[in-house]
Amino acid sequence: MFAGFLVLIAVLFMTGNKEFFDKAAIDKAKGAEWNYVGKSALDPTAKSLPLQCMTHEEGKAAVPCGEPYIYYKLKMPKNGTD
Repeated sequence: MFAGFLVLIAVLFMTGNKEFFDKAAIDKAKGAEWNYVGKSALDPTAKSLPLQCMTHEEGKAAVPCGEPYIYYKLKMPKNGTD
């Protein structure tokens, strides 16, 4: 039962972010690689799955704190050999 729940969550995540995963697959096929960029602001021209901190108070809805950010970015190698 728990395994089925995990599969359902994974399927919903992949379906909800299909555009990102499709773009990443195309870029990876062209030679792009994941690079650690540290905690960085979002690139408005790139597809991303941003992270964002949330504050929780008893009896209230979660509220975003700070701006969304990323840690990894898909980039093409500079000269094709990196």
